[in-house]
Amino acid sequence: MSVSLPRWQVRSTVAILGLSVVATLVGLLRPGHYRDAAVTIPQVYGQDAVTLGFGVPLLAVGLWYAARGSLRGYVVWLGALAYMLYTWASYALMLYFNELFLAYVALFGLSLFTFVGGVLRLDPGAVRDRLHGRLPIRVTSGYLAAIALFFAAGWLSEVVPATLRGAPPESVRLAGVPANVIHVLDLAVLLPATLLTAAWLWRRREWGYVLAGVLLVKFTTLGLAVLAMAAWMRRTRQGGELGEIALFGVVSAVSVALGATYLRSMAPPSRDADAGERASTE
Repeated sequence: MSVSLPRWQVRSTVAILGLSVVATLVGLLRPGHYRDAAVTIPQVYGQDAVTLGFGVPLLAVGLWYAARGSLRGYVVWLGALAYMLYTWASYALMLYFNELFLAYVALFGLSLFTFVGGVLRLDPGAVRDRLHGRLPIRVTSGYLAAIALFFAAGWLSEVVPATLRGAPPESVRLAGVPANVIHVLDLAVLLPATLLTAAWLWRRREWGYVLAGVLLVKFTTLGLAVLAMAAWMRRTRQGGELGEIALFGVVSAVSVALGATYLRSMAPPSRDADAGERASTE
């Protein structure tokens, strides 16, 4: 099966790429651009570095191959869009107002509509048929479930005690914000979606196969982003424990390994294999 991108999605992705480059370069190079708390700024610098150095190239590569009918390229494109959607939603909703606020809003909106449109155009049955019997289902679904439960436990261990004592969590207090947007995005959207995907994949549901690839790309970029944040915080003595760096290094490495396995499993059948199948049925 080949897939195609309508012209509006190609154009919107190009707009996301261009605006992302501008937003991250301004954030990294313009002194005083970010007006947030001292603990937040190094994290945003780390996010900018990963978006510019990895997220933008990944989205460009995914777009290039998806526009040429590659099913693997289409899944990579969707995964990179999921990263952009998550990133720019957090910027638009979390950061103190600055001159790029409308750019963050535009990036959030463009990423959301392009991602949803891309998901709706995809035939999940074709993805399942391509991966059936080739993808390690138990390992992939088990990893997705484990990572969702791990992150949920981490956030709840911070939020629940704070709720019981009637005071904001430490991360919220240090950042000087009403609430942590990442808590909201993860606990309301990302982690439930990951658990649902793990269950669907375990049961061989069509959308489980599709969303597993998208989420493996997402968790690869998430792990790299947190690694960069921790390294930047360590450099500025705002945090960044070695244990945290090692943990997210493992998350990134496992996500990369399983993502590579996913993409290899999606490789189209060779002509020789097709010929063999035809000969066996004659």
